Amino acid sequence: MISFQNVRKSFGEREILKGISFDVPEGEILFILGTSGTGKSVLLKNIVGLLKPTSGAIVVDGQDVANMSEEQMFPVRRKCGMVFQHPALFDSLSIFENVAFGLRKHQPELDEEQVRERVARCLNLVQLKGVENKLPQEISYGMQKRASLARTVAVNPRILLFDEPTTGLDPVTTNAINQLIFELSRKLKTTSLVVSHDMHCALAIADRIIVLDKGHIVDQGTPDALKKSSHPLVRDFLKEALSAEGS
Repeated sequence: MISFQNVRKSFGEREILKGISFDVPEGEILFILGTSGTGKSVLLKNIVGLLKPTSGAIVVDGQDVANMSEEQMFPVRRKCGMVFQHPALFDSLSIFENVAFGLRKHQPELDEEQVRERVARCLNLVQLKGVENKLPQEISYGMQKRASLARTVAVNPRILLFDEPTTGLDPVTTNAINQLIFELSRKLKTTSLVVSHDMHCALAIADRIIVLDKGHIVDQGTPDALKKSSHPLVRDFLKEALSAEGS
């Protein structure tokens, strides 16, 4: 579903991605781990064309997006749902209107009853009921995160992209969001790519994990395989994950 082929990305003289290559099969939940500034979010933005690689190919569902124009990117972006680090809900719109926003914009053929049914189904998927008429500031931050996820899945994306989805959440809410990512990916049969620094989350729900450091892939594999890694950065991530479990 997604393929990076020797992708490099530079900003001026600073090279962020240094020849990255990996494939994401359809239906896989892939975590990309790394410390801050290692290029994780840059990688996500290249998939949807918000950034363009300096060189290399990025193939999304059979199409090389590396050199596509903005107009050519529109149908590719409609296949992708992006869940940002922060909920990014419209403060002046109710939760219902926030979730319905993308539907009304991108699927104008739906009548109002169909929109209501889709919104209700998506809020039910993320375990949010009875908040349709509330404003974002009237519900908790964790609930806002779930509403943001409902808005993303409402337009039926084939690919879900998550940028640090559990940042700023308490452990209980973090576990709930992780479980939602897993359940939605399986129920909706989406391909999910999760950028994170949290090995504990990755070990819990990932099919496969890639670890980035200074623009390179330093290790990758299943959660069980990564537990046996000898790479120092991976060992540090594992130590932090075990500490989180113990607390």
